[in-house]
Amino acid sequence: MQLLLTRIKANRLRTACRYSTQSLKDTYEAINAHNPRLNALPHIHPPSSIQEANGPLSGWSFAVKSNIAAPPLPTTCGSHTLASYTSPFAATAVSMLEQAGARMIGTSNMDEFGMGSLSQTSVHGPAHNLHPEHSSALHSPGGSSGGSAAAVAARMCRVALGSDTGGSVRLPASWCGVCGFKPSYGRVSRYGLASYASSLDSVGILARSTRDIRDTFNIVSAPDRRDMTCMSKSLRTRIHALSASREWISYDTECASEPLRGVRIGVPSEFWVTELSPAAVDAWKQGAAKLSSLGCDIIPVSLPHIPHTLPAYYTLALAEASSNLARFDGIRFGTRHMPTLSTRANASLKYVQTRSMGFGDEVKRRILLGTFVMSARAHEHYYLPSQRIRRLVQREFNRIFALPNVLCTTNTKADARNVDKVDAILFPTATDTAPVQGTSDNPVTAYVNDVMTVSANMAGIPAISVPFGLHSGMPLGLQIAAQYGDDDLVLRIAHYLEPQAA
Repeated sequence: MQLLLTRIKANRLRTACRYSTQSLKDTYEAINAHNPRLNALPHIHPPSSIQEANGPLSGWSFAVKSNIAAPPLPTTCGSHTLASYTSPFAATAVSMLEQAGARMIGTSNMDEFGMGSLSQTSVHGPAHNLHPEHSSALHSPGGSSGGSAAAVAARMCRVALGSDTGGSVRLPASWCGVCGFKPSYGRVSRYGLASYASSLDSVGILARSTRDIRDTFNIVSAPDRRDMTCMSKSLRTRIHALSASREWISYDTECASEPLRGVRIGVPSEFWVTELSPAAVDAWKQGAAKLSSLGCDIIPVSLPHIPHTLPAYYTLALAEASSNLARFDGIRFGTRHMPTLSTRANASLKYVQTRSMGFGDEVKRRILLGTFVMSARAHEHYYLPSQRIRRLVQREFNRIFALPNVLCTTNTKADARNVDKVDAILFPTATDTAPVQGTSDNPVTAYVNDVMTVSANMAGIPAISVPFGLHSGMPLGLQIAAQYGDDDLVLRIAHYLEPQAA
């Protein structure tokens, strides 16, 4: 009997190795075929340096956004000031994936320090979209995690890690035709992530299917004592108990025709913005109709302060960025540029020269705006009102969701069903399809790209973008969001919403 078990284990190991080797071969063939055009992976592990590992993700390949520590590859953040920096430690999420048997194949391109929505401000040059295929026009993959999304779409890796501050995972996912998931704030450790706006940042996951996202999420979603914003084990236990106590949602897997019976989906009218294209509106309507056919009840809801989230988001994000980026002065972090003879005696001028030469135009613009927002005179006029709007948006989400916010209640069981409340909301991820790369030099136009995504970051709730059709050969995505901590329900709904789901 023992000999038989040994043989079975050996056969499984040989099968895993064959799959892993074939997967590795396909991965590097895709990199050689697409990366010169897409510029998605500026730093790539040579195949000879990849070591096999056993685990639940054995045979998987993954890419890491360049603002997440992943030695021995450099953590450049897409900036000249960190062009030669290699972190002495790996991010928690990266370490967890490697311990689970997945293999990191490279770091992905991004907007400098995550500041952008087109992936065109990187020191490595702009990243490009795989779509439309067989076209000479190079479209934007979205940003700032555009390299991660483009790499997944071109099958250069199975999954990719990105960071989502205001939609930086979901917008690229929509434009590249892949799935992009932003977990609840604190679900995944941020240890090893170069901060842009600490109260808004989340480590996100991109993949070609929600099943791969769920498998990856199950690995990286764990407490981490090195990140004080990461959910504790006790909080995760309370969330699980609260979510499982909902009696109105059916988990009957035998009901193939209506697998989402009992789920109420809200359609927020405030996301019907003037910038929304007819193609995005059509996808929104078709998505609601599909969820209805799967057993969901479609309910109109209202979030009155959504129109104010975009200016409030940029006020808060830039204020935090101006503080977080102060460390890149050429002494603590960053490449120091040698001062001229006239500036050697002045320490302030040394900083000025280093930061002026190390940062790009968009980063400088946001540092200046953030510093102004935090000045004594502007603080009361801009920063404090933005914080009030953020709190109002959080309260509005708590008002429409049937599941209580675990941070605002001590209950371990959900209350009886309120017919006026919903379990999740559905809305477009982007106002339109991806533009041609380099056609827009107006920063305000780029800021508007985040209008559909920033509310989830402001409230800290989970949200996922799933591909939902093509318009003129370019992908469009729909977004599902739910109450804080209700990540499992978001992934379950997204699984049935994505086109390949039965």
